[in-house]
Formats: sequence, C-alpha cells, structure tokens
Amino acid sequence: MTVRITSSRTELCRFSGAKTYPGKGIRFVRSDSQVFLFANSKCKRYFHSRWKLSKLTWTAMTLLLKLLRRDVVLQKKPFSRSIVGATLEVILIQKRRTEKPEVRGAAREAGLRSVHE
Repeated sequence: MTVRITSSRTELCRFSGAKTYPGKGIRFVRSDSQVFLFANSKCKRYFHSRWKLSKLTWTAMTLLLKLLRRDVVLQKKPFSRSIVGATLEVILIQKRRTEKPEVRGAAREAGLRSVHE
C-alpha cells in the first residue's frame, strides 16, 4: 500500500491576510493584469470600496499590528524617582555614585596634589 502525501498550497488574501486554500476564495484580475485573491465576498467588497485596513478590526494585518503595539507597551522602561525631602548631601552622594571612575580618579589625584603642595 502506497501512501501519497499531498500538500495544499495556501495563498494569502490580498485584503485581510487570511489563508485561502486551493479552490476557495475569489480571484480578481485588474486591467493591468494584476491578480488579487480574496478570501470571501466581504473582503472583495471592502477592497473595491477602498476601505482602509487600519479601520477594520477583524483583518489579520490589524490584529498583528495590535499585538506588536501591545508588546511595545508592555516593555518596562527605566524610571528614576525623585527623593522627597532629599538633602544636599544625599544629592551629592548620588552624583558621586553615578560619576565615571576615570573622572572620580582624576578629581582625587588633583585633590591629593593640592594637599601635598
């Protein structure tokens, strides 16, 4: 017994981005010989009446964009909080901590030179 494996080549709807299986959907050939495949008459109707994909919530493209936007919003951003009632000393200490080691080392060297002279 021989088993034959057949693969169905799905195409994407030019309007909604939905998968369309062979033998299904509606093909439209424009006068410039460009071929459009629509998943159903709803997609064809919206395409011919020049609806924008961004205004329709059910298209695959819109759902993908919505998902991508949600992922961007969920990423945490660094946030520095202000310290209520922080004294000048606390602010100076924080400034020193964020200073680069090279700058701090140069300032230390200059301070030691002035003390020794």
